[in-house]
Amino acid sequence: MRIKNGFSLTAVAVAVAMMAACGGESDHSADDVDEAFASDELLVDNSMPMPVITDADTVNPWNNVADSLPGNCVKLRTRYLGDLRELFNDSNHVHYPVAERQGIEPIVSNADAWNVRRPLVKVVSCRDFYVQELHHSVPYLIPSAAECLHEIGSRFNDSLQARGGGSYRIKVTSVLRTKSSVQRLRRVNRNAVDSSTHQFATTFDISTTRFVCDNVDDVNRTVDDLHALLAEVLADMQREKKIYIKLEKRNGCFHITSRMGDKRKKG
Repeated sequence: MRIKNGFSLTAVAVAVAMMAACGGESDHSADDVDEAFASDELLVDNSMPMPVITDADTVNPWNNVADSLPGNCVKLRTRYLGDLRELFNDSNHVHYPVAERQGIEPIVSNADAWNVRRPLVKVVSCRDFYVQELHHSVPYLIPSAAECLHEIGSRFNDSLQARGGGSYRIKVTSVLRTKSSVQRLRRVNRNAVDSSTHQFATTFDISTTRFVCDNVDDVNRTVDDLHALLAEVLADMQREKKIYIKLEKRNGCFHITSRMGDKRKKG
């Protein structure tokens, strides 16, 4: 079976049940969750081209990589943006209203999962980004947020190639969370809040300290330079009013809420 651009209400309920069975936290890998999604009818969103998702036992070639930053790195030309903590400092009070307007109703229980009435897009490792093994979230976003994530990855890759190359991708570390998974996460992460925008499927985290190297024989870059290049991309998209962003230095990630589906975009 081939699955494209969405998933079923049954699949959502199964995934939430798996998380609930572990006390609100998924101890399953992304591959385990895939098995729950692989055999059901889908609520399909065909509004945008997305990578095709195959059966769970089919290897995704974009997953066959590991974090690797080889030596002998070549300096990458990047723009100085100043203090990133000041530049990327959109608070949860800014993220939350736009996420609530665009996103799904937060999933509290299995029953809530059955009531999800709008398409979601599964995000899987692809040319634009790498999705790490998820333990506190499941890899789904509303279509406009998925489009936003792909744009970030694509612009990062294009900028990298324009400045001399290097086979690197950004790393996605968190996606859709349920109420119970947020509560569980708060026990180990003081930055996790009850009002997490991750619950609306509008928000994702991208690592600031880890990038995926696809070819160790290619042009080697440093983490600092890749981080600076990603910051350039995000600053441009912030200025274009496509995202809200918070640099979470303690967690080593950019916390990003897409604004691309918000019809009430202002400043």
